[in-house]
Amino acid sequence: MFSVLISEKGGQQSRLDFDKSEITIGRMKGNDIVLPKGNVSKQHTRIVLRDNAFFIVDLKSTNGTYVNGRKVTAEQAVGEADKIYIGDFILQVEQPNAAANPGPPMPPQAPGRGLPPQPPQAPGGNRPMDRHFPTVMDGPQAGGFGGQPQSGPQQPYQAPQQPAAPQQPAAPQPPASGPQSAPPRAPSIPGAPMTPPTPTPPPGGAMGGAMGQDLRQTYADMDAHPIDADVLEVAPEVEPLTEDERVTGEGQAYDPGFEEVDPFDVAATPTPAPQAAPQAPASPEPAAPAYEAPAYEVPVFDAPVDDEPAPPAPLDEGVVETPGPQGIRPLATRIALEDEFDADAHLAQVDVARVVFEKIGEDELPLSYPPEDGDRARFENIIDEAIEVVSPSGDREALIDTLLTEAVGLGPVESYLDDPDVQAIYVNRFDRIILRRGGKLVIAPRVFSHPEFLTVAARRLLGPQDGVSPADEVRFSDGTRVHIVMPPLAVDGPVLTIRKPRRYQPSLDELAAQGTMSAGMADFLRRAVEAGRSIVIAGPTSSGKTTLLGALSRLVPESSRLIAIEEHSSLNLDAPTALRLEANPAQGFDMRYLLRGAVAMHPQRIVLDECRGAEAYDWVTAAASGTEGSMLTLHGSSAVDALGRLESLSLLGAADLSPRGLREQVARSVNLVVVLHATSEGGFRVQQISEVQGVDLDTFRLGDVFYYRVEGGTGEFYPTGYIPMFYEDLRHAGVDVDLGIFRE
Repeated sequence: MFSVLISEKGGQQSRLDFDKSEITIGRMKGNDIVLPKGNVSKQHTRIVLRDNAFFIVDLKSTNGTYVNGRKVTAEQAVGEADKIYIGDFILQVEQPNAAANPGPPMPPQAPGRGLPPQPPQAPGGNRPMDRHFPTVMDGPQAGGFGGQPQSGPQQPYQAPQQPAAPQQPAAPQPPASGPQSAPPRAPSIPGAPMTPPTPTPPPGGAMGGAMGQDLRQTYADMDAHPIDADVLEVAPEVEPLTEDERVTGEGQAYDPGFEEVDPFDVAATPTPAPQAAPQAPASPEPAAPAYEAPAYEVPVFDAPVDDEPAPPAPLDEGVVETPGPQGIRPLATRIALEDEFDADAHLAQVDVARVVFEKIGEDELPLSYPPEDGDRARFENIIDEAIEVVSPSGDREALIDTLLTEAVGLGPVESYLDDPDVQAIYVNRFDRIILRRGGKLVIAPRVFSHPEFLTVAARRLLGPQDGVSPADEVRFSDGTRVHIVMPPLAVDGPVLTIRKPRRYQPSLDELAAQGTMSAGMADFLRRAVEAGRSIVIAGPTSSGKTTLLGALSRLVPESSRLIAIEEHSSLNLDAPTALRLEANPAQGFDMRYLLRGAVAMHPQRIVLDECRGAEAYDWVTAAASGTEGSMLTLHGSSAVDALGRLESLSLLGAADLSPRGLREQVARSVNLVVVLHATSEGGFRVQQISEVQGVDLDTFRLGDVFYYRVEGGTGEFYPTGYIPMFYEDLRHAGVDVDLGIFRE
């Protein structure tokens, strides 16, 4: 009989016991240890116990087996101190007599010294690893990877048992028969104090039972065996870890009462326990607030500190994304807007406008647009007389033209509409206009000189109506869209949001040349489109989702009938088999109506731009039942966020489906998720590309393929090393694919 200790980055450690001399490890059922992750081969590794010695053999796995950072190329002997790296997992073997037996009773604690609190578990008692654990096909199930947890917090070493002085008389305590006899833990509440609810301590001390004895023994051993920082050895760098993972571990809170060494970053050596703060006497007190873990540095690492917060680290290949370092959104950096506002010219405009409205009433301003010649001549005379009264400094003709455009036209908005460098215009109020130029936001140089000029300009855009609608949208013949919000909804006066159509639609290679993605990522996405993979493109507003969607849609082979459905037509699809549909909700033809009609047009692929409602379910149904290679865009800051939003929107169209069934259908319909983020320079970049592997309990199982990371103040695109499943299928089918894009 021997034991195997299994741990995963950020997860609990578990022990599996076997009564055989040889076991196999792999991803598929039939192995003695099943590690269901995409970077683990079907049959990955074999461990053999022969003549009281362990030997490991790699079974020609795709990603290889590593012992202490060195790849296994032939049968190799391993010891109990060696670490075996298989995908995301770290394994260690133990001889039959190496299992720790319960030692003698611990001496009573010194007065004023309390036990460090147990790391908080997830709400409801679920540990992070409980959501995606391997299973054991043979042998008794004893660890968290197939049975009940054997130990509490993950410990970086197994300390020898030390003799201890007899305990003071206490209530009888049943003897512990070993780690497996420890009673199951009750779910703990994060942030709650670890003191018992009553002054009377339970049998065995402040933390009774086998668990309390194990913890007391552990910390006594840690005091007896202080660590020397010189003996620390950096572990082999198998997978890139984020700073948060190196410090606290995924999903675990750092406790300031003692220093711990992350077992995934340094060699397994005992760690000293600094003096803990004295514990308050047991008395009924209000529950302490949840402790927010402070940041600390492991002395072994000398990593550069970025001036800016780094973007979210990549998901581990095949790991379900959980709240933790991977779930953190990149923090927005406060950047001052470029200010082009001409204050002197605006003061002159205001003075002239004041005199103009002394001569005419607000209801005398014409509402027709374009203006009539008679109106232009009349108001030109009025403005000229007002300038004579004010006598402002500056260019007289330019001032007349500016005021005349406000009186009979759209004011400063007209010049910005004619400027090809301006992509969007945001009129927040009469004296505050923001422009998007070259991807950056700038404060406009010219604004309206009077609130009434803005109100009249908004009414001219809306056109003749029986009553002014508080919110409406107008579209010009060139594709420019104007969204208008009128008072009382707009508190500071009419609000205009104007988006001009894209004149330049880059290709995938051009996006890669601009730094939006790496060349390897572009090659991967091209292969995905050609192979008919369904893709979800997610990101916040103005993050380039439609731009990337257009670049990918133009890669669809002409032999495929493609139907693009948009709320506002902007995709430029030149293929003879491509068809574009545009929604018109005002007349009852919304996106869902068009999507249902598109299914009857025999499409091979359906492209849906800006999914916001119940049409999500129709797209999911179509993508899962024949229209392979479909694509859509929606809002989301991460892969899990995007899939969760797609699932929530699908519920609007299929409320009678069970959440589990709908989640599985979403997982079948989506193959890849591409996450985009806007950059401070005004562009956008691909932040993450993930493959959807399926559903794991109540969440989606993802495998990160590429990610963007900032190191030393500069950002780079990195592959994770994970090879998507469809690339394996292409290679087996004889397609010449470049697997080098998945290696750094």
